[in-house]
Amino acid sequence: MVRFRREQYERAFLTFARAVTVGIAYVTASPIPGLTSSFVAIFTSLLPFDLMVAATRPLVTWNEWKQMVAVLRPRLGSTAKTLLKGVVVGTACGLLALVGLPHFAGAVLTVGLSYVWALRTRYVISSYVAILSGLSVFERLAALDALHTVRIAAEVVYAIVYSGSGTFLGLAAGWVAGLAAGSVARLFLSRPYRSLQSAAYEPPMTKKPFDEVLHIGPSSLLVTAKVEEGSALAYRALWESRLSEDWKATVLSVRRGEEEVVMPRGSLVLLPGDELLVLADSSLAEGLRAQLQASADAGVPGGSRVSQTG
Repeated sequence: MVRFRREQYERAFLTFARAVTVGIAYVTASPIPGLTSSFVAIFTSLLPFDLMVAATRPLVTWNEWKQMVAVLRPRLGSTAKTLLKGVVVGTACGLLALVGLPHFAGAVLTVGLSYVWALRTRYVISSYVAILSGLSVFERLAALDALHTVRIAAEVVYAIVYSGSGTFLGLAAGWVAGLAAGSVARLFLSRPYRSLQSAAYEPPMTKKPFDEVLHIGPSSLLVTAKVEEGSALAYRALWESRLSEDWKATVLSVRRGEEEVVMPRGSLVLLPGDELLVLADSSLAEGLRAQLQASADAGVPGGSRVSQTG
């Protein structure tokens, strides 16, 4: 009971610490000139915060810091790509405005195309980077009196330098805020908390929620079954059960005590006490349930307890 209450306290503390981290990142980055989006600092701060909270100890070795930098590197690249995509769209729409495209239509196209293109960038931190950098270029080009190659090039370079420097300063501010807040928060926690709520990165597949990894659809069910003594499946190999052929069911895993076999081979012999995770056709769920419970047709007394999980 005491441990349970402590976990409640720690989870509430983590929520509060994340809120403080976001606030610090925003306040720190907001005065930076040329910052295309404060979300760069906010989302970036959550990433190091989550990593520090999940660490078993403070980062002390060179390899640990190298791993931290390895996580940051692709986010830096995605931010640069997102910004440049906005600049490209803004430049194109700005040139069209110079030859007669209405300002309203140019602004709409700049925002919409920049946003859609930015979403295709892997590890994107904030699509607003593309939107605001694109609008910056578009507005400067649309304000020109005529098509002057030198002036156009100068405005594009200015937008890249001005917006880029501000954006990456904001990214650095968010990173420092997240590291500091995460390091302090970790001191008050009894164990690591592997939070994956950060919007700044995509969690690895092994840490994604099950329903995000396996899309089973409405016609299928996930079923858990515990094999008991006397079950029709007990002491039989999986290939003998004909679950796949007769019941359109696939055994995803078999847990036996502390061990678990994922995607077991057909030669695996099921023993009483084994816990099965089965992907089954919903139209045959009742028939499969009867088979697992060793109905009269099975000719074997006993059964297995089955519970539907999805």
